[in-house]
Amino acid sequence: MRPYVIFNSTITLDGRIANKESRIMSRLEKNRIHELRETVDAIMVDVETIINENPLLDVRRGHEPYRVITDPKAEIPLNARVFESDGKKIVFVSSEAPGKKIEKLQKIEDMEVIRIGKFTVNLPDLLSKLSAKGIKRVLVEGYGSLPFRMLNENLIDEIYISISPILCKGRRLFERDFDNEIELELEGILQYGNQVVLHYTVKR
Repeated sequence: MRPYVIFNSTITLDGRIANKESRIMSRLEKNRIHELRETVDAIMVDVETIINENPLLDVRRGHEPYRVITDPKAEIPLNARVFESDGKKIVFVSSEAPGKKIEKLQKIEDMEVIRIGKFTVNLPDLLSKLSAKGIKRVLVEGYGSLPFRMLNENLIDEIYISISPILCKGRRLFERDFDNEIELELEGILQYGNQVVLHYTVKR
């Protein structure tokens, strides 16, 4: 048994990710993301998102979800803004993470560090660990290897892709090919100001 997993991301009209994702988000889009965060028990990103975006992953009202970070080599900066958020944090690392860095992370308030996986973080085992903590809904944010791996390993149930009316230089949301075709079911098309949000569920 694993939690229900939702993936949310924002891209430009030409399918790109800006250097700073927040630059392509409208105020209404940011409000939508906060509303989505309020419906889950955990918000999960990878260390790449933390280093490039340095998000707070805050929730404006309601309960405080877990903040979950996948970080195989424990590269997360000790002054990352996510550690300023209220609520519990979990950093999942692999066996390659240095012990001294883990000791420093464990000194942060409301912090838990869990080793899971040899060279990278084992995502099915990670979700099992979250389920054992009573976490039923997880929101995956950002870009990079985490959402790609989650989709590639059939671990995502629902997707929100917000399209910003901008054309810009940047990399694509997924730069690698998936192992297998992933079929989606359109649940709705939402509008938030100038941004359109495509809402899908993943067909099993």
